[in-house]
Amino acid sequence: MHIAIIDDNRAEQQMISKSVTQWAHNSHQSVEFSVFDSGEDFSTAVTANHFDIVFMDIYMGGMNGIEAAAVLRKHSLDTLLIFLTTSTDHMAQAFPCHAFDYIKKPIDISRLYKTLDEALKILPENQPYIDIVFEKQKISVLHSDILYIPSDSNYCIITVRDNEYRIRASFNEFTSELKNSSEFFIINRGIMVNLDNVLKADNFDCIMSNQKSIPISRRKKDEFEHSLLSRRFEKRRKEGL
Repeated sequence: MHIAIIDDNRAEQQMISKSVTQWAHNSHQSVEFSVFDSGEDFSTAVTANHFDIVFMDIYMGGMNGIEAAAVLRKHSLDTLLIFLTTSTDHMAQAFPCHAFDYIKKPIDISRLYKTLDEALKILPENQPYIDIVFEKQKISVLHSDILYIPSDSNYCIITVRDNEYRIRASFNEFTSELKNSSEFFIINRGIMVNLDNVLKADNFDCIMSNQKSIPISRRKKDEFEHSLLSRRFEKRRKEGL
């Protein structure tokens, strides 16, 4: 799993990475770390990286943790966000960021391990992905990174966070595998969306996490809204909410 640590205190960074490494060893998990000294550095990196878990210090110079978390949520709705804080005063402000947990400093190691154990129950063992060939290179794209897939004549455009891959494939052929997942829904003729990256349905418009508005077919509207609600309930059941 890919874990990000955002803290402007080097000693805290080292303590968290050391503790998580020990937990990973005990839990037989493989972990990769990305460590950032500021919210600004993390905000730049999150546009091109997917993190399974983010440890975010709230009190930092410059961009604080809540501001950096808001940037994270623009790019990822499924990353587990764990705030690190010396005070609970900002919990109300942090609520819209959909934090998985809050851990008070100084960090109690047993409390940290308990949070990681709970996170492990939610994180999939193997994240589903789809292989594509783009500019003669084979690329594995995580399902969770896909926002939507529109067709363009004999091509499909796989739209991910801050990037897109235009590949030669028929829409029906390319989406046949994804149709079997409750994560995806064909919202209109030649347009499939990832329900986990839908912010909201606004009348006959579907607003995606990148603020893109996609028209909903009138005959698909009721089915789409039902599928969106079902998917969200499904995710909450898995998260134990």
